[in-house]
Amino acid sequence: MQRIVAVTTLLILTLAEPVLASPTPADAPKPRLALIIDDLGYDMMPREVAALPPEISVSVIPFTEFDTAVALSALSQHREVLLHLPMQSPAGTPQEPNSLTLSMTKAEMQSRIQEALYRVPQVVAVNNHMGSLLTQHKEPMHWLMELLESQNIGFVDSRTTPRTVAQRVAKEHGLANNRRHVFLDHYPNEAFILNQLELAIEQAKKRGTAVVIAHPLPVTLETLKAVLPKLLQEVELVPISAALRQ
Repeated sequence: MQRIVAVTTLLILTLAEPVLASPTPADAPKPRLALIIDDLGYDMMPREVAALPPEISVSVIPFTEFDTAVALSALSQHREVLLHLPMQSPAGTPQEPNSLTLSMTKAEMQSRIQEALYRVPQVVAVNNHMGSLLTQHKEPMHWLMELLESQNIGFVDSRTTPRTVAQRVAKEHGLANNRRHVFLDHYPNEAFILNQLELAIEQAKKRGTAVVIAHPLPVTLETLKAVLPKLLQEVELVPISAALRQ
């Protein structure tokens, strides 16, 4: 009799417990997209960029006329800022003034980086502007990462060349890091940008998080504004810091 009562009580308690629903696809987290608008600093913060969600980060070229002003404007919007650090490209290709070059000593290079960080304050990470020559060389990359490590600043490899060693060296220094997975607008037309956004979504689904770099071109900003509502149905926009890993 006691055994029957015990079993009955157990059944009552079991039936009274809430049944947890199995996870459904709707419950699964969305893939994440970290979108960076590069090449800012030549002008004041564009209104079209300021109107974008604050999860979209901006990267500012130092030693430009409005570098500090754009960085402060972004920070006031609670938007994360990267330093878009100019680096040497191969001979015969465009070169940004004040680039880091192979001819620099370690002291010269680190001094230039420090000055750039002063002009673009409170950055969460650095990504290279151009640099398809310099990023192939380990020694200057070690000098860069050593300084960033000392200041707890992350690194994003823009991957302007498949021969880059920059992210590999960043990992050796234990930096929070990632790489660019998609360039959005190196052909600045709407059809290409829409196709690249689809590729970005595919990369985010494949990797969990994808890093996308775009530029403040009118066609890019207009296209982003138009497609963001649809984009947000498929991915979660995150600031660049959320895409960095050690």
